[in-house]
Amino acid sequence: MIIRSTIRLGLVCALVLLASSSLTAHAATGTADSPLFELNTLWAADTGGPSEAPHRNRLGGCYPNPFNPLTTINFEVGERTTVNLRIYDLQGHLVRSLLADELLAAGGHRATWDGRDDHGNQTAAGVYLYRLVTPKFTASRSMILLK
Repeated sequence: MIIRSTIRLGLVCALVLLASSSLTAHAATGTADSPLFELNTLWAADTGGPSEAPHRNRLGGCYPNPFNPLTTINFEVGERTTVNLRIYDLQGHLVRSLLADELLAAGGHRATWDGRDDHGNQTAAGVYLYRLVTPKFTASRSMILLK
């Protein structure tokens, strides 16, 4: 049995990952990049089968945000699929392709951006967009590079 709870929090949220033989909570820790941060927590009760919560397509926040010099982007894909994860500036120009048509298994993944473009040049301080694209899902979020 799976119970989904949604919590809306202010700027910073932190959760504790709970685990026991009969109950598992899947949660995230991070800093919201908007005044309201929606946090979905899945609770899976042990019914004799696997206690893994089902995977879904999701682009999570990056941590830290704001960042200098590195940030880690968390995302999840619901099934084995090809994934593109790209960084854009606010004018819509491609800055860096972190993943380009990579075949990934279902589940949680992360990618790290070092603030450099595809040519290895350091990018300017500012707001950047990161975009996750699969054949069935597209999502974008923002991040801030500080100098």
